[in-house]
Parts: sequence; C-alpha cells; structure tokens
Amino acid sequence: MTHRMLRRPLAILAAVMLCGCTLSQAAPTAVPTATTFQPEIALGSPVPTLARYDASSAVTSTPDSAGTQAAQSTAPAADEATPDGSDATLGAMICGADDDAPSTAHTVSATIDYGERTVEARHLVRHFNRTSTAYSDLVFNIEPNYWLNAFQLDGVSGAATYGLTGRRLTVQLAEPLEPGCAVQIEMTYRMTIPPLGAGAASFRGYFSSGDRQINLGHWLPTLALRVSDAWITREAFFAGEQNVLDIADWDVTLTLTNADGVIVAAPGDVEDLGDGRYHGTLRRARDYSISLSDQFVVAEQESVTGVQVALYTLGDTEIQTADGPVDGAHHALAMATRSLELFTERFGPYPYDRFVVVQGDFPDGMEFSGLVFVSSTWFERYTGKPDGYLTLITVHEVAHQWWYARVGSDAALSPWLDEALSTYSEHIFLEQFYPNLTDWWWQFRVEDYAPTGFVDSTVYEFTTIREYINAVYLNGVRMLGQLRRDLGDAAFFDLLARYAATYDGQVVGSTAFWSLMSPEQAEATRQTRQQFLRRP
Repeated sequence: MTHRMLRRPLAILAAVMLCGCTLSQAAPTAVPTATTFQPEIALGSPVPTLARYDASSAVTSTPDSAGTQAAQSTAPAADEATPDGSDATLGAMICGADDDAPSTAHTVSATIDYGERTVEARHLVRHFNRTSTAYSDLVFNIEPNYWLNAFQLDGVSGAATYGLTGRRLTVQLAEPLEPGCAVQIEMTYRMTIPPLGAGAASFRGYFSSGDRQINLGHWLPTLALRVSDAWITREAFFAGEQNVLDIADWDVTLTLTNADGVIVAAPGDVEDLGDGRYHGTLRRARDYSISLSDQFVVAEQESVTGVQVALYTLGDTEIQTADGPVDGAHHALAMATRSLELFTERFGPYPYDRFVVVQGDFPDGMEFSGLVFVSSTWFERYTGKPDGYLTLITVHEVAHQWWYARVGSDAALSPWLDEALSTYSEHIFLEQFYPNLTDWWWQFRVEDYAPTGFVDSTVYEFTTIREYINAVYLNGVRMLGQLRRDLGDAAFFDLLARYAATYDGQVVGSTAFWSLMSPEQAEATRQTRQQFLRRP
C-alpha cells in the first residue's frame, strides 16, 4: 500500500491527526485571550473561570463556562498521617537547608476500581520555596476537572482556605511560605473516569475509560509553575495543549480492586507488591501517567544505552497483508528503541532507566514523562513497511522525551518548542535509518498541506485545528530545515544538544532557544527568522 493509499481512508481525521500528539475536541465560537505570563509575551488579562467539558456531549459541543462551579472551604492546619504512613504537621512551615531535588514532591496513595472506573486518592504535596520572596498561597492545576463530573475534591488539609474553580485550585496557606522553607498540604479527592469520547472528543483519550483499557494521563494534580510572583494556569482551548508543567518527584502507590488480570503500564521504577498493589517512583518528571488493561501483551528490549524499553499492546497488532502477516508490535518496539538511541546520541541523555510505549485506543498519540501512547489506528494500518504513521508517531513521541520531558515549554504560548522540534526529529530519524524516505516524508508530512502561518503563534490565535497544525508543526519543520541549512549540520545539531543540556529540567520560552546562538549565527539565520516568526 502506498502512502497516498494509506491516507485516503483517514480523510476525515487527517486534518487533526497529523501532529502526533493529542488535540482538543471542539472549536470555540470565539478566540479567547491567552492568560498570565510568558517572558517574551506580555499578557495582562486575569486568569478566567475555566470551563469543564461534558464527555457525553456531541462532538460539536463547546465547554460552557457557566457550568463551572467553585468549591470554597475552610481547612485549618492539622496533624495527620501522610499517605506513606509517616507523621507530619500539615500546613506548618519547616525551614532549613534543602538538597538539589525538585522544589515539589508528590506522595500519592490511590485506589483504582477497574470495574467501576473510579479512583480514590490521598495526595501529599511538599513544596520548598527556592525563590527570594515569600508567598501565601499555592495553586494547583487539576486537569481532570476539565471533564464534567469527573473530579470531586473532598478536602485539603494544611490550608487556611481553598477554592477550586474549573481546573485551578488555590490553596491559601496558614502563614506565608518564606524563602528557604517548605510546607506540606494533603488533598483527598475522587474521580469517575470519563468514557472515551467519539469523534474529535476522542483525542483526549489519554484520560478515559474504554472497553479495553483505562488511561490516566494528566490525572494527578500538579503544582502550577510560578513565574514573576504569578502561578500559571492556561485557559482551556480547542487547539493543541495548554499545560505548563514544572518538574517534580513522584512517589505513587496504587491499589487495584475489581481488577482480575489487570496489568499496569507505568513509567519509572515500578514494584509489584502483590494483592493488586503497586509502588512506583519517578524523579524529576513533569507528570506521572499510567495505563491499565486486562489485555496488555508486554514486550521489552534493552537499548544500547542501557534503557529498558517496554511496549504494552492490546493483543491485536498482527495484521494479515497480501504479503503475509506483519507484526506492528515488533516494529513499534524497534522504532522506539532505535529512536531513543539516536536521540540520546544527538540531543543528550534520556533522563530515565525505563521508557514505556502504550497502544492507546484513541487517535494519534500523546507524550508524558517516561511514557507515551501510540494509537491503535496506526497498529491496525501498519503494512510491514516503514513509510507510515506507526513509524512516524512512535518516533515523534519518543522525541518528546527531550522536547517536553527534559526541556519544558509553555504548550499554550510556545507550542512550536516541543511540537516543531519533535516533528522535525522524525526527519532526523529517517535520515539515519531510512534515507530513501526523506523526500517522501517532506511531501507526505509537510508539503501536501501547503502550510502557512507564524511558527511562534500561541494556540489561541487559530480558528481551526488545521491552521494550528500548519503553522506550528509544519511551518515549524520548514523553519528548522532552513535553520539547518543556514548554520550547517554540525552547528545545528550542536544547537539542539546545547538547548537540551542548558535548559534541562526547566520551563522556557522561545527566547531561550534563540539566545544560544552566537552573534554570527543570529545574523546567518536572520532572514529565516524574519520569514517564519512573528517575533524574530
């Protein structure tokens, strides 16, 4: 099957599936204003009341901000047992020397009823103030509260007061948190995991329950990034993603009930404690996301760099073709391992000892720290040849372990920093392993769509998903290809490696990328930047 034949059955989805990362579900009636702060874009509007999405609604529905409910409560500090069983004074300020661990550590104890599709959790957060100023509140982004009736906050211990509005939980501390001091608070909450949506709604299937699996992506509350005395929450939008995630340490204990034969796909170090209990740790990660299924088939391969690559598929990846059976699982595992090795060589070390790829029963793919999803659609349409989306999306999601997991960016205001770089990384991979496919890739992946638009656009500037993809992803790879010609291969790959190393563990904007160029390189790339960027 040729690549053009491959795309014809996907004509309806092609406009939104090109990116290799999950897209949102419904077009808005108006383009909202982006909120809060980014260094190179001054944004003065307040954080809005954020809408929640009804997963049972029609594909054309738009989240209704009027449906958002705020929860306000008084929660005095109290001595309680933390999820790991130790005693701590919640809400009390503890001052003194701190190590070089991330400023925030999460300890979670969650019970997941697989049959009922529910979660109950106790979630301890310890946060250390490494800034030079005191602050009196903490803000958490609660992504599950995007879905109507999916998230129920039962309480926050160690807070003076707290309020949940949309995806933003504000916790007022009992006393200001001084520089060099830490505070612990504990949240208790429940979730009802929404069913996998249909049509465009299915693109958020990384947090959903289906017939064959439960996916828990962005399910745990994360402390908002604090920049210039502001906590960042981006407004939900139909195009792209709106997460801004700092790194943190994660310690998660899972108890599965009503879950005979269920296998847990999780990143980092995972220990099976028996009786349906699992303990996982993941250090310096932007999220802790998992998938569960009683149909998983697990295959593993060790990379030449010593990383254990694990693939979790749903037992249907062998396809009969005119040339005989082909195994998409074998191909995906090979592509993930090869690309992990190549990108380690080109961009720098992969940050973890394990890497997990999960077949997901939702469109396209989605990246998380140490774990990615690749759609069942791409396994089903694998032809036994590398010129298809199973190759491209697998490689794309692996690249996000550098252009998301290592170097973080603002997914709403600077989406090109992870999406254009990850898409261009597909080309880098093909150059190395399938050089005869590079011309095909440029035509199939980019030029067939005649992309236009400024690469450094925010997600809020588009009225269709097609416009967003064309500008950020596709014009983005055009720009990167031209930059490579301007600089030469050695300087271009040196730029990418220095970008990954310099900003490892940080969240940066576009100026961070351009600042790594010498004055001579800035001049050599001036025309390219003027051609593709609104803010060159």
